[in-house]
Amino acid sequence: MPFHSSKWALHNYYSRSASLRRYLPPTAIFSRKTLRDYMSRYSSVFIKPDNEHMGRGVIKAWKEKGRYTFVKEKGSQKHASSIDQLYKKVRQKSGSTRHIIQKTIPLAKVHGRRFDIRVMMMRNAAGKWEFAAMLAKVAGKDSIITNVRRGGGYALKVSTALAPTLSKAQIERVTKRLIQLGYEISAHFNQFKRRSELGIDFAVDRSGRIYLIEVNHEVPSHVLFLRLKDKAPYRNIRRLARAYRNRKK
Repeated sequence: MPFHSSKWALHNYYSRSASLRRYLPPTAIFSRKTLRDYMSRYSSVFIKPDNEHMGRGVIKAWKEKGRYTFVKEKGSQKHASSIDQLYKKVRQKSGSTRHIIQKTIPLAKVHGRRFDIRVMMMRNAAGKWEFAAMLAKVAGKDSIITNVRRGGGYALKVSTALAPTLSKAQIERVTKRLIQLGYEISAHFNQFKRRSELGIDFAVDRSGRIYLIEVNHEVPSHVLFLRLKDKAPYRNIRRLARAYRNRKK
């Protein structure tokens, strides 16, 4: 896999893994045809720039009361009367760069707001992947993205975020599986020795099903974890970063 920030390349890369494929939401290159196909199959979709991160340029589109509605990041809602008009208007917003289209996941919510989960995996002093920390990124008011800084949201302990939706036993199962998936995904990066940190974004739906959304392999944020009341996860991230930096080469 070429090392760049392409969402589509990473999706295809993990699609080749039999164990990880089932965690990927339906995804395709955005075009007039895939927009028509996805809008006929799913209640709503996300349209994302292929090479952007932090929620930049993300558009959500859905059909409501006989017309199509879409919103970019945290902006005002726009409307279209047909798929062709929707495609044209989305392209006006998104530009000509490559985008992907993805089924919207019915995310679990906390206080009425969507959230996803960031799992930090880091190489330790021995160069082995180690689970460092996790948190929930809660979307800001009227925001379709969960990026805390851009969307005006906040960070929360994962068990607290899942508590309104799942039982304690389900939360324990989901948390354990997220860590296991963190190790499975990290193993795919063993051939890329210069990558020492991964910020893996997962979604959990209202039934507790897990989806793999994105793997941030280009300097994932540490300071995001400072937003938690408990600073232990941040301290563990910094400890592992120092240990890897000071390892014997």
